[in-house]
Amino acid sequence: MATIHWIDDDAGYEGWLSAHPHGFMANLNKPPGGLYFRIHRATHALPDRSKPNSVNPRTGHGYSKLTAETVAELIAWAKLNLPTLKEFGEPNYCKTCSPRG
Repeated sequence: MATIHWIDDDAGYEGWLSAHPHGFMANLNKPPGGLYFRIHRATHALPDRSKPNSVNPRTGHGYSKLTAETVAELIAWAKLNLPTLKEFGEPNYCKTCSPRG
């Protein structure tokens, strides 16, 4: 399974979450980059903090989502696609849903 980067597509993203309850996702800044990258379990119901009454509140505006079946896939994608993270040592994991296992 490959990673999918969801930008301005809440319907697709939410469909993926429903179909992959044992998968993982990461919140990140929209391209062209940024430093924010936090890994969660697909089942973690994240509150929308951007503009909840807008179109694509979860994958629109300043943030996007990255999904994959494994945490390792998310990390590999980040190492290749987020050069602003410079040294991607220990990933930023959600403390609430504990995606490390």
